[in-house]
This record gives sequence, structure tokens and C-alpha cells, in this order.
Amino acid sequence: MANTNDINIYGNTHGDYEGSQEIIRPISALSSEPSLKPRNDSLLGVFYGIGMNVNNVIGSGIVTAPGIVWNAVKSPGIVLLLWLIGGIVSMAGSLTYVELGAIHKISGGETKYLQTAYPNPKLLMSYLFSFMFVLVIRPGLICAVIQIGAQYFWYTIKGRRFSDDIDPKLSGWNLQFSPFWFIKLLAIVLLFIITVYHMLSNRWAAMINQSLAIIKLITYSIIALAGLYKLCQNTETSRKNWQTPLSGDTDIATYSSTTILSIMFTYNGWNNLNYSLDEFRNPEKKLILSNSISVAIVTVMYLLVNVAFISVVPQELIINNNKIDETIAAEFFRQLFGGNQTIARFFTFLVVLSVMGTAAVDVWSGSRVIVAAAKSDFFPKYSRELRNWNERFNTPINALLAQFIWCSILMIFVGGSFSISSFVLFSNFASYSYWIFYLATGIGLLLIRKRSKNYKMKRQVEKDDEELNRSNDRGTNSSNIKLLSKLEEKFFKVPLPVAGIFILGGVFILIFSFIVNVKCPDDKPNCGEDVLGPLRAQKLSPIVLSYGFLFVALLSWYFFYYWWDTKKKQQEEQEAAVMRIAADHDSMDSQINS
Repeated sequence: MANTNDINIYGNTHGDYEGSQEIIRPISALSSEPSLKPRNDSLLGVFYGIGMNVNNVIGSGIVTAPGIVWNAVKSPGIVLLLWLIGGIVSMAGSLTYVELGAIHKISGGETKYLQTAYPNPKLLMSYLFSFMFVLVIRPGLICAVIQIGAQYFWYTIKGRRFSDDIDPKLSGWNLQFSPFWFIKLLAIVLLFIITVYHMLSNRWAAMINQSLAIIKLITYSIIALAGLYKLCQNTETSRKNWQTPLSGDTDIATYSSTTILSIMFTYNGWNNLNYSLDEFRNPEKKLILSNSISVAIVTVMYLLVNVAFISVVPQELIINNNKIDETIAAEFFRQLFGGNQTIARFFTFLVVLSVMGTAAVDVWSGSRVIVAAAKSDFFPKYSRELRNWNERFNTPINALLAQFIWCSILMIFVGGSFSISSFVLFSNFASYSYWIFYLATGIGLLLIRKRSKNYKMKRQVEKDDEELNRSNDRGTNSSNIKLLSKLEEKFFKVPLPVAGIFILGGVFILIFSFIVNVKCPDDKPNCGEDVLGPLRAQKLSPIVLSYGFLFVALLSWYFFYYWWDTKKKQQEEQEAAVMRIAADHDSMDSQINS
């Protein structure tokens, strides 16, 4: 079964890679494929780390989540406050991961950190993370991103939101083919296109993805700058939206579940550089600067984009709409260009390309995660096929194809079974699952510190006892000996309050997400629990799915690491006993014969 020691994942959430590298970096310590290891003169520095992290984090969420958050809280000021809090928690997490990276000094991320923090039961936490990352978190991220790409593509074609033609109370199985299932089919087609060009050439895939990344940064910069320009112009829409910045919904349930998880989904990826520590000179120093500066840049960018949306899009189109606007950037461009559909659709198509760029790097790095897991025998019976690279194209075709099939299954059968938006379903599903392990990793750092402190104190007592014995032998006063002296720390230690913010943020996210805001439909203003109950269950479905998969992962770990190992040991013991009996009989026969 899988040895999670060997799963070394490069490029986490929105990972990117250099187009100049025709041969892909090794993903696993067991890699037998051609690899391009960084030379001393090609190790990465701070500026590259900042650029890579910023590009990795800024993805599809920033053109989707603002509409969801604004619709929920209905207050521009609180919207910005929530996005700022998300940035602070992400900053605390990134600095916490700097210390973990400084301790381990190798790539591998949570798999390594959880294994160190929780050595017992055997490989439990690292296996659970590997299982959830390969089968839940990464596929969930891909499904959420590609779903948004399809929705923006629909807006480009039709000039309106696809949710305008959907009854939000019905699941996909009760809806007509268009637009719900058409969007699903379109998302699968977009994912297939991305998968195919990654199958055919690493070089071309790198060039295409880097081009899409440039389009993404330009498009999002245009949104931020145009919004600031409109804010400075003090237009009627801007004045009206900002007139009462702190008014809005005061129900605490409004700020839970979908709102919080959507924001944290958008910030996801701040830990990417911890998966590439082997490629940095002095990774500890580089991580401190790269992580902190990149998260700060992303936070400012997100605040500016939200200011832009609030300054241009009329609030009645967002806050008074029972159907959440997940394509707020399209409405932004329509309002920005005075209703000119041609120009608005052109810029909306740029958003489509930007989102596809995010999905593309997820597809690329996701396939490498599968290869790494297969090299560790994570997939019984199929590991051999999934870890193979195509000799002609030098790409992991089998892993890419398996990823495409699994994501398609999730989009059709999981995405079609719930009445909530597919983006909300998959983004919350993936984000909540990830935060289970973010919290475990944050707490794990404190456990590592405690064990390290106890170990150092024990070693210091042993050294002081030895020195005391030598001093007594020489007749020296023992009071001159400093007992339990503090050892010099040689690596970065995140301040405890910062780690505390990260841990408390994780606790808050995981617990508060169970509080959901449900209201009676307009056609049933005085509804009872018979109506609110199913609505509440639908909103909690991403969390239920997350724990459901986690339970399957736990059963899998128990089967392979306890039941199977125990059965194997018993079989080996029985075989050894039979061999001993046979040897004894042979010995007795030889004695009788002699």
C-alpha cells in the first residue's frame, strides 16, 4: 500500500512551471522518469517566489466570490472587512508554514509536516491528507474553477447569467438540459481541451499556460484600475453603493458557511512554495519574504477588485437578487462600458481565458500529484499504469486521463445531485476539506515545538549532569554550572500569536461553517421547518460530503495499515511456524537415521 513518505507534491493549488523546462521535475523521491534537477545557478530567489505565489493564488475565485459575499452580507464595508480578515488568516498561515519549512527543509508540504507532528497512529494523518488531496481537494478545486469558466463562457455567448434561467430550489436531475446540463457539458469540454494539450506536449502546455497567466493578470488589473477610476469619478452608482458602507444584514448566520469558505477558497494557494523548497537557496529566508510579500500583494489586489465591483455594479443587481451572481465580472464590464454588449462580451471572454489558465495549472499539477501517489503505490492494482509516462510525448497521459474522468464524474453525479450552485458546492467542498488539514498542521507545529523543547531540556539535563560529575571530581563549586541553559535556535520561529491566529481561524472556519443562513422563499414567506430543513441540508451538503470522504479515507487507512498488515504478519508467522516444524522433523529424522 501507499507509503506516504514518498509522496512529494510539487505545485499545490494553482501551481505553475517554467516553459523552458522540457523535462518535468521529479514529483516523488522514487521517480524513475527523466528529471531536471535545479542547478546551483538556477535555484529560485525571492522575486521569483513572490511572482509564482501571486500567480498561483490569484485565480477564478476573485471573479466569482465577491458577488457571493456581497449578496450575503449586503454591506460594502463589511465585505471589505471580511476580505481583509481572510488575508490576515492567510498571512498567519503562510508564516506558520515558513517555520514548518525551516524545520523540514525539504519539499513535501503537509504530508511531511503531519507525519512529523502525528507519528502515531502509524501514518494516519499523512495518509488521510494524501487520500483527501488526491481524490477530493484537487479534483474539487478543478471542478469549481472549470464550472466558473463554463458560466462565463455562457455569458459571453448569451449575454446573461445562466442562473437567470434556473430554479434554485431544484437539483440538476429535475432541470431541463439547457442551461444547467449544457453548462456541465461545456465545463467537461473545456476540461477535455486543457487535458488534451497537456497530454501532447509539456513545452506547449507551459507556453499556453504562461500566456493565459499573463492574460489573467492583465484582465484583473484592468478591473482594479477601472474600478478605482470610477470611484474617483464619484459616479451615481458609486455614491449610492458607498453611501451607507456599514449597513446590511446583521444576522450572524449570514457571515457563515458559503461566505467564509468562498473567501478562503479565493485565498487558497498561499502554501504553494512549501512544495518547492528544494528549489530555493536558503529556503527559510526566501520563504519569509516570498510568502509574506505575496500574501500582502494578493490581499491588496483582492480589496481593490472588490472596491471596483462595488463602485461600478449597482447594488440592487446583487443584494436584492435571490439568485447569487457568480459572474459579477461580466456584469462589471457591462456596466463599465454603458451596456455595450460587444465590448462587454470581449472582456468577459478574457475572463474565460483567465479562468481556464487557473484550471490549466491545476490540471498540470494535479496529474503530477497522481503520478507521485502512484509511485508510492497509493492506488492498488492501478499504480503501475498511473505512474507511467508516455515515451513519445514525455507526459503522464494515464494520470491526466484518470483525472479528467474522475472530475467529469464528480461534475455530473455530484454536481447534478444538489440544488446549490456547482461552484459553491465544489469550492466549499474542497476548501473545507483543506482547512481540516490546515488546522491539523497548525496544531501540529505546536506539538513539534513541545516535543523539541522536551527533547532539548532532556539533553541539556544530561549534559549538565555530566558536567556536574566532572566538576565534583575536580572539586569545583557546582553553583557555577548553568543548569537547563537555553539552546540557540537556528531557524525561524513564527510568533505564537501569529500561529494562534491561524489555528483559531481554522477552528472558526470548521465550526462556524455549520451555521447556515436559510430564509423562506418569496412564494412562501411564512414557511416552516418542512421547507427550511431541506434548504439547510442543501447548504450543509459540501461539509457532509467532506466528512463522508474523510470517513472513507479512515476506513481505507485502517484496512491497509492495520487489517491487511495484521493479516500479512499472521500469514508470515504461520509460514515461519510451518518451516520450524518442518526443520524440527528433518532434524529428528537425521538423528534417528544416525
